[in-house]
This record gives sequence, C-alpha cells and structure tokens, in this order.
Amino acid sequence: MAALSPVFIYKTEHRGKLIEGLYESDDTYDVVFMGSSHMNGGMDPNVLWKQHGITSFNYATGGQPTAVSYYLLKDVLKKHKNPIVVLDVYYAGMTSKYGSTGFISNAVDNMRFSKNKADAILSCTPPEEWINYFFPVLKYHFRWQVIEKKDFTFNPASVYYTKGFSAGTEKYGKSDKSASSTSDRIDIPSESLQYLKKFVELSKKEGFKLVFVNMPCDYTESNKEDGWVNDCAAMMNSIADFADENGVPFVDMCSKMDEIGINFADDMNNSGHLNIWGAYKTSTYFGNYLKKNYTLKDRRSDSAYSGWDDDYKLSQVANIINP
Repeated sequence: MAALSPVFIYKTEHRGKLIEGLYESDDTYDVVFMGSSHMNGGMDPNVLWKQHGITSFNYATGGQPTAVSYYLLKDVLKKHKNPIVVLDVYYAGMTSKYGSTGFISNAVDNMRFSKNKADAILSCTPPEEWINYFFPVLKYHFRWQVIEKKDFTFNPASVYYTKGFSAGTEKYGKSDKSASSTSDRIDIPSESLQYLKKFVELSKKEGFKLVFVNMPCDYTESNKEDGWVNDCAAMMNSIADFADENGVPFVDMCSKMDEIGINFADDMNNSGHLNIWGAYKTSTYFGNYLKKNYTLKDRRSDSAYSGWDDDYKLSQVANIINP
C-alpha cells in the first residue's frame, strides 16, 4: 500500500512544488512562506528574486490549517537552516478542530514519511481518517480506472520555476464590502492559539526569525462560514496583540491596501484571493519590507542560482505583467 500510494495521489501543482521544494531541490532559501491559498496566490518568490535577489519558496497550499503549517515547517527546517519564516495567519480563524480532508491532503499527502508526518496525521486529522493518511492509496483507490502514464512518471521539477506561487488572472470587479476599521477584539480560537504559540516556541528553539502576515481579502463571506470566527477583523486585532506580546512582527496587508496600492476590484481574483496583478503589488511591498528590516544577501550574481533568472522568465509575473 505504501508503494502504491504515490501512484494514486493526485498529481497537482501542490504535490509537485512540495516534493521539489521540500526534498528534491538543492537550493537553499533565505525566506520561506507558509500558510493557506491566501499566501499561495499572494506572495511570489520570483518577484523577490527579480527585485532584490532574495531566495525564497512558497510552501502554502489551499486550505492549509495553522496546525498543518506547523508540521510542514518542521520538514522545511530539516533542510533549510534559520530562514525567515513568514506565516499567513488567516487560517487562525478556523474554529473547527480539523480542516477538510481535501485541503489537509494538499499538504500532508505530499510529505515524506517520518515521525514528523506521523505527528501531523495524529494531530491534524480525525482518528477515523488516520489510516487513509498513513496509506493514501485507500483514500484514492477509486482512481484505479483512470491511472495514466503520468501517474508513474510525474516529475515535480517541472513546476519548480514557480517557486510554489500560483495566482488567478480574473478581476473581481467589486469593492471590499468589509472595508472598515475596528478596535474590537475576540478570542483567537484555542486550537489556533495553541499552534501560534508553538510557532513562537519553535522559532526560539531553532533560531529562525518569525513574521506573521495577513493578505488582502474581504472578510464578509468568512464571517458567515460555519467553523469560522464571526469577526475576522476583531480576531486580527487579537493576533496583533499576541504578536506584540511575543516580539513577532505582524504585517497586516489587509489593513494596508491603500498603502500597497491595492485596487480591490482590479487586483483581486475573487473576494478572498489576490490575482496576479495584486500579488505583484503585495510581493513588491513585502520584498521592500524584508530589505528594510533584515539583512539578506542579493544572490543574483551567485552562480549557484544561475537558473533563477530563467525561472523568472517562465513565471506568471514575467509573462503576464512583464514589469
């Protein structure tokens, strides 16, 4: 079953980027991005490379709960020592104990088996599903009729040029309905708070710098969802308090849209996710933030990264925005 599982798992961009970025590539990253689809489509390492020579990788996957981000980061740290770890805190708003099976699978199914992966399964998935995560072929056995050659020959290096980033090209065309400031606070959900504390503890133990971020989005729909806090803006204020108490910088780009230059109608793919044009703006803004606040080498003249210019030329930003 263990041998068959890699054949049956869906061959998505998430699978390709995690296998390559976690285990296969020999590149080292000065900055790593962790989190949900908000981060996956909001921070483009190719922009940071082109503008500053910063090496980074985006490990975010759709629907990645904060707990899953924690265990995924522990795998990242096995290979990349003391990077700046940038955590998307949007999923701290999840009040249900477990995320959806499909979303958790985006990350956990693509981790190599280790004690850390076992810990992730036991901590982040319901007991009745554990066997399906230890042996994913049981979860995907229905695919036996549609297995193709690519399921045996899938090459994760084929998506490496993206450095883990992928954003949509739609223009939302609507304003931010939740656009308002509040000084209210609500409790951070207990499970999320527990893992935010674990991130802080891990940063002290491993010696890496930790940064919290929140990407631009409209909270209106999130506030209505089951299994989610009913006031995301108030929760972000509580996260800001937590970050301040623990000495963690918090860059809330949702509250800085005017400063960044985000036009919600044109720069969002939908109400919750940036499009490629919006992601270029947030990536530019955050790249400037990193250069101002941290000492990072410009590696554009480093022969070890000679292929990164070619990767940039293949990227979305080069082909769509072409700055």
